[in-house]
Formats: sequence, structure tokens, C-alpha cells
Amino acid sequence: MTIRIIAAAAGYYVIWPQPGNMRGFGRSPVVAWQITLDDEGLASWSEPVAEGVICAEPYAILCPDGTVQESDSGVFHDKIEDWVRALPRKITA
Repeated sequence: MTIRIIAAAAGYYVIWPQPGNMRGFGRSPVVAWQITLDDEGLASWSEPVAEGVICAEPYAILCPDGTVQESDSGVFHDKIEDWVRALPRKITA
């Protein structure tokens, strides 16, 4: 297993629910991606490296086009507002 760090393109953010605030979220720019390679050199896992945060679950990635990808399920949301609306389900589940 090998780990590689590659620079991230501008406009990607790690976002997470604010504790105690079911409708709010925090965000931090993704500065790099940590890629885990298997023994054959194929990517088996990737994680964002973000300024000032340790990515704990649940978090999601806000993409430059405004879509949101959840980290734990692979679910995509067309807008950040859709992801925020889904937060109470995720936090209390």
C-alpha cells in the first residue's frame, strides 16, 4: 500500500454539519487529495486534505459546479440546499 498526495483544483470544499445546528454547515477548501494505492498501484481510496480540519464523518464535498457528493454513501445532491435539507436525517439516523 502506498499513499500519494496530489494538489487539488480550486473550488472544492469539505463541508460538514455544524454540531447542534441542524441547518448549518462549516466548510474548508480542499488543498490536496490523499490517494491510497493498492499493491498493484491502483487507486483504492481517496480523501480530501483540507485547511484546518480533520475530516470526520459525516462530511461531503462541495464541487465547483455547486453539486455535493456525500463521503459515506456516494449520494449526489444537485445543490448545497438539498444536502442541507437532508442533514437532519443523517445526523439523527
